[in-house]
Amino acid sequence: MSGGYRFARFELVPTRGPLVFRAQCEVCEEMGPRAETGDAAMMWVVFHWEDHPDHTGYRELSSTPYLVEPRS
Repeated sequence: MSGGYRFARFELVPTRGPLVFRAQCEVCEEMGPRAETGDAAMMWVVFHWEDHPDHTGYRELSSTPYLVEPRS
């Protein structure tokens, strides 16, 4: 991953904050709540699958927090 993205008036800079994890159903695209770990995010899959037994494909999503910093 790069150190940030530069635009004409601002720069997007990754923060040192923790990653954010979520699980997403590949069938209906519904997403579970934000979690601090991938394992915690994937717990939502159990509950979603119990309600929708034909939804058998899921993905784990992780994201890095960014800040917008004005350029001088």
